[in-house]
Amino acid sequence: MKISDPYNPYSVSESNTIKEKPTDEKEYARRLMSKYPCLSPGKNASVSITGGLLRKAMKDEKTGEWLERELSKAPDYIKQAQQSAIARGSTLKYVSIEFGEEYSTMCTLTVTDGGDTDSDIDKWLERIKKKKEEQKAEEKKLEEKRAEERKQDATTYKMELKGTDLADLTRQFTMNLADQVSLSSVGTFDVRG
Repeated sequence: MKISDPYNPYSVSESNTIKEKPTDEKEYARRLMSKYPCLSPGKNASVSITGGLLRKAMKDEKTGEWLERELSKAPDYIKQAQQSAIARGSTLKYVSIEFGEEYSTMCTLTVTDGGDTDSDIDKWLERIKKKKEEQKAEEKKLEEKRAEERKQDATTYKMELKGTDLADLTRQFTMNLADQVSLSSVGTFDVRG
């Protein structure tokens, strides 16, 4: 008899593969790029991470949390810089944010007269916003799917029986059913002979 239990020491990702800590910098960088669209550079905007910080974030949970928190805020920082430039009668033409070791952040900006927004930066920010919305929708669908699976798992029991004849299978079924009933705290079974 097989009993599938909900206690699994591994977490499963959207692609049903086991999620483990990344083993190298390239894998970690790929994961961050898929999670944070701001790491895909635009024509006049970019967000990057130094190799040293990437290595440290892989090893140190606190650094990894800080990095992910800052990456999630990076588009907001750029939008605020753009609005600040407009408020002063200027146009933000180029922006680059680099996250480095020891929790350092370096920002390079190019500002010109004009008091308007740069269309390339606007397109980049809009692309990031759209990807975030798509990720949220995908996460919501995945959570709904998991909730439905949990609901089904709570009411579905699986048995595997192997026997030589019908009488043997019936005997095994009766014994296993008694085990299932004792394991179940949800509902009752009415077994009639």
